[in-house]
Amino acid sequence: MTKTISANRYSRQIESLIEAILGLAFLVVLNAAFFPDDPGYLSVSPHPFLFLVILIASRYGTFDGFICGLLCASVFVGYLFWNKDLAGLNVTAEWSQFIPAYLFILLGLLLGEIREVANREVSRLQVETGSLIRRNDDVVRENALLMQVKDELQQRVLSADDPLSEFYQSAQRLQTLRPDEAYPAVMDLVGRFTGAEKFALYQLADVPSTLVGAPGGRVFTLRQSRGWSNPTEFDDRLDETHPAVARAVERREVTVVKEAVTDSSKGDILACAPMVDASKDEVMGLIVIERIPFMRLTQMTVSHLFTIAGWAGKALADARRFDSAMDARVDDETTGTYNFRFLTQRLAEEAQRVRRYGGSCSYLLVNVVDVDTLGIDERRLVLRETGLLVRKLLRTMDVVGVHRTLGSFGIILPSTSSVQASIVTSRVNESFRKGFGGYGSRFAHLRLRMGIASTTGAEPLSEARLMEEAERLDLVQGR
Repeated sequence: MTKTISANRYSRQIESLIEAILGLAFLVVLNAAFFPDDPGYLSVSPHPFLFLVILIASRYGTFDGFICGLLCASVFVGYLFWNKDLAGLNVTAEWSQFIPAYLFILLGLLLGEIREVANREVSRLQVETGSLIRRNDDVVRENALLMQVKDELQQRVLSADDPLSEFYQSAQRLQTLRPDEAYPAVMDLVGRFTGAEKFALYQLADVPSTLVGAPGGRVFTLRQSRGWSNPTEFDDRLDETHPAVARAVERREVTVVKEAVTDSSKGDILACAPMVDASKDEVMGLIVIERIPFMRLTQMTVSHLFTIAGWAGKALADARRFDSAMDARVDDETTGTYNFRFLTQRLAEEAQRVRRYGGSCSYLLVNVVDVDTLGIDERRLVLRETGLLVRKLLRTMDVVGVHRTLGSFGIILPSTSSVQASIVTSRVNESFRKGFGGYGSRFAHLRLRMGIASTTGAEPLSEARLMEEAERLDLVQGR
């Protein structure tokens, strides 16, 4: 391969040299035939040799551009001192006369390097394209295998005694967004479609392996198991010191005992299937089979186990990402405002700003009285519309969110005194009556109860004290 590349490089250099010589010869002949009064195009600007350098350098690269520029510069200098007295050259020659010659060489190097950079980028993209093509071929083969396994599973489901209801229930539970609910569904699928009698599900531990006593590699903790007569029959933890676990994690495929180095001290694992989180490209869990009926550990069983592990990895990864996204949310789905955690953080920031720099800040508590008497759908409607009308009345810098529980809203009013906050309460109360009051309205019995707490630089309060004061005034108003 290296010899082929070198041969191609030398052949291209020879080709570029021939083209440069032919191009120079053509320009010299053209000069002599049609422009005899201006030998060497010395009075032409830009010089015709520049175009030859540009063509060679932009087509071949740095070395070829440099050689072409050097040839052009040599010919140009030859024309420059043609029929001149070389003895007085040091007196008559000026450095500005050599500028075109320098330009030929510099332009050849510069454009040639640009061409080399482009060639390297094209080579890199070709390598990436080849890699993507190979990965696509692998995905196509894997998809073909999965389709085959799917057909086999369907045939097995249809030929079993009343399996459709059990399969449907397991598949439905596998679509849950809670990992704890997905584990039993995975165990059902393994027991139903592999015939395993003793098996378990392990999940990747969140703590480093050094903290749980594993000498190296990843650690997997037991989450669920079936088929044991004694709860201690399954190891609480598995790590990559076990040959079957190490092979399954490394190759991302189902490993059976005959494919791994056996070690009686490492447990009686018959098959180990990795559950892979494709988005993070990591093994997030293992399905371990320790006992299966005689002659049941066939290639079809391994294929079924591989398919189930793939489904389980995707379902558990989606559930984990959903939990992470829900933890990071700052909004409340029901009211369309911020949640209590974010509201508390913002109030703490405002209280700290007042303590440091002075000014004022008010916290307004709004309770929708008797909202609990409504049905679920009507309650959601009232809370969402209340959150919407409150947000319309506030400034951009004001913050509204859920105060502790649904039905209570907390409003942060930065740079607002208690007197100014009372004006806001009047506006909120009036808008609420217009939106939900009126003759014949099914929400006419609803009303608002409010409490105001303020902090200033002279009398600073923490966010907790502000909320407590607003709640105390709200209770006093309700009596």
